[in-house]
Amino acid sequence: MIEIFKTNVNSKRQSGRILKMLKRIFPNASFIFDLEDCDKILRVDHIESIQIATIKNEIINLGFVCEILED
Repeated sequence: MIEIFKTNVNSKRQSGRILKMLKRIFPNASFIFDLEDCDKILRVDHIESIQIATIKNEIINLGFVCEILED
């Protein structure tokens, strides 16, 4: 399953910090930032059940905007 989030992450340094944290919490999921997209997309690919609220809250706690994009 793929979840897509809109963020305000602007740099590879910022995204690297977030990806490192998310991979530690969810080691079986795949995370990819698309910083060239106007919405600074974070794609999360996972097989197991994953806590969407946890991802969102962890990113917000780091000082960034994070919203799930609905279909």
